[in-house]
Amino acid sequence: MHRLLLKNLLLSSLLLFIFISCSPTHGYKLAGKEVVTSSHVRPIIDSDSSLLYKAKITFYNQYFSGLILLKQTDTAISHLVFVTELGMKMFDFQIQDNELKLIYVFEPLNKPEVLNLLKNDLKLIFLQHLLNKEACFYKKKGGNTRIYKIYDGKLKNYYLVDPSEKKIKRTIVKKNLLIKEKVDYSYDNSLIINNIKLKHKGLIRLKIELNVLTKNIQ
Repeated sequence: MHRLLLKNLLLSSLLLFIFISCSPTHGYKLAGKEVVTSSHVRPIIDSDSSLLYKAKITFYNQYFSGLILLKQTDTAISHLVFVTELGMKMFDFQIQDNELKLIYVFEPLNKPEVLNLLKNDLKLIFLQHLLNKEACFYKKKGGNTRIYKIYDGKLKNYYLVDPSEKKIKRTIVKKNLLIKEKVDYSYDNSLIINNIKLKHKGLIRLKIELNVLTKNIQ
């Protein structure tokens, strides 16, 4: 009996250690709550610019490449359009008030589970779950990174931000102990994100990679 209790205690301690060490906030301390705005994190797109990305999307055994245009059409609305290298439009989303509304989708992709997955991933990439939402934030003593944590249903979204330049560096999505998705952002010598990589963990084999080509398209 004593050995069984000791074994269970060791197992519980091991699981607790794995949980703590794998947490994105490991080494950080909770510093408070705040509504995250553009004064804390620079949006991927602002009201006076547009971005053109070279896009690569791998979904199970299917591969798509082409261009994604993220364009502000007025002060409140922007559009996110994906066109293949052959000039075929695959989807068009309207972004307004941090919500994505489907305007057009290529018929083979017009399935609820595919559209929901695509919509959630694009919202994640372009910070629609973060901006203008209340979040817990964590700081590390002497560090230059802040972590925002937001609950999205059963998911927990973690955003690693460089507060000195308001740059988003990484997004991690967790469910229970498991990492479900990761988005990594890299920059050139300016404040423009020149590369974005999203990857699902587990059974969903979806990858999205965006490389910026042009800014301020007219």
